[in-house]
Amino acid sequence: MANPEPNNQAAAVGVKLPDFWKTDPVMWFAQAESQFAPAKITVDETKFHHIVAKVDQSVICHIADLVATPPAVNKYNAVKTRLIARFALSPENRLERLLGTHDLGDLRPTHLL
Repeated sequence: MANPEPNNQAAAVGVKLPDFWKTDPVMWFAQAESQFAPAKITVDETKFHHIVAKVDQSVICHIADLVATPPAVNKYNAVKTRLIARFALSPENRLERLLGTHDLGDLRPTHLL
């Protein structure tokens, strides 16, 4: 009985990004980067094209100039920075949203914290 040689091949990992989350772009990019890592996607242009492919018409208009004429370097970071700046809520807006969506009932505000 022969000893089989160990299989050192790595399985290809595909990237399946969800549609862009306008309500939480920071976490959407965090998830995208978490998918890029096991897929071993490190090339800036590849990341850029994956991101552009997952934004819809209502979002792409905010990066249309970057898509039409991408920068020579740091394409991915340019798109990421622009989308986060456009869609991320400020700390004040996040607090307002949090306070506006919770009914405290008999609880004190410190319970919410």
